Amino acid sequence: MNVVIPGNADPAPSGGALAKKAAEQLARKRLTVALVLSVAMIAIYFGFMGLFAFDKPLLGTILMPGLSLCIVLGPLVIISSFALCLVYVLWANRVFDAGVRELR
Repeated sequence: MNVVIPGNADPAPSGGALAKKAAEQLARKRLTVALVLSVAMIAIYFGFMGLFAFDKPLLGTILMPGLSLCIVLGPLVIISSFALCLVYVLWANRVFDAGVRELR
């Protein structure tokens, strides 16, 4: 319930309004982290696909006998997806879950 203080046009924020604001901030943080990690994965994937489509000679560069740059970068794309997933899980466990506990 909002209480209006005489002579003050703005009502004092109630506990529910503060909790709602904290929940919105937490949701905004989660969205920001998710977008940053998604953009990173999209850049990695499409960067590799762009090289594959437009610069095959570069990817065909032999690093050592039997090992080309493409063979190195391909698995790195997959490993980076697991790494970004790990970053999100660690962030969610340390920051997001703690924020949800505070809201309860």
